[in-house]
Amino acid sequence: MKNFETADSAAKIYDLIIKNAPIDAYILLDVDDTIITPKSKTFKKPPYNQMIDRIKENKSNYDNYEEIISNWRLQRKVILIDEEWVEVINKLKTKFPVYGLTQMNTGEFGNIPSMQDWRYKELKSLGIEFSDNEELAIYNSGQKDDVICYKGIFITGNHSKSGTLSKFSDKLKASFIVFVDDRTKHVEDVRDYCKKNNIGFLGILFDGLKHLTGEPDPKLAEFQESYLIENAKWLEDEEAYGLMVRNNLTLKDHNNDY
Repeated sequence: MKNFETADSAAKIYDLIIKNAPIDAYILLDVDDTIITPKSKTFKKPPYNQMIDRIKENKSNYDNYEEIISNWRLQRKVILIDEEWVEVINKLKTKFPVYGLTQMNTGEFGNIPSMQDWRYKELKSLGIEFSDNEELAIYNSGQKDDVICYKGIFITGNHSKSGTLSKFSDKLKASFIVFVDDRTKHVEDVRDYCKKNNIGFLGILFDGLKHLTGEPDPKLAEFQESYLIENAKWLEDEEAYGLMVRNNLTLKDHNNDY
């Protein structure tokens, strides 16, 4: 059972929403690999773009796991996947409440004092701001990795995306939800939540990453991953290439396509 649309641009998402969403709909947008993505070409295609997922899955192997992941978040450069996202979100905000829904830790994490404030500022630096809602922001248990809504961004902590919405169900009182994500499992998760709770639903699977240029270099990706794990420091592509050259590591020919 699919029950959702697919779109590869912010403009197409806007059109789908305008044509199909009632005026009382809530618009929920995933962040990573939907709105923004790392600049490094290592993250353009699998399996290399699953580097952070691999580290997370094996976090028991790293005593400084939080330092590794938090430093990667602080040091990486990010770009908008589609330059029209800023305009599209601002246009949607004139018609609907538009919120982010992102799966990540909340509160203090490694070298980041507040994950929610870091995420907000990262997005704001690219011109992305969601609808603010003081009533939603009131809910904050203060417990590490509990769900939170911070300046229009729902952050899951250790909950699923549907579990996060469930925590805010009394405040949202949603009759219709539009949800955009790049991962099928998350679209299906929110779809099933809406069906269970008699909430209208429009799911949109975003696959705009395919338009970004740049092919991962396997040797570069392997070096960046091992360097991050061993030194808790992220190297962007050119810096990593330079260090590899100084260390006389074998490189394949590469173009400066950043």
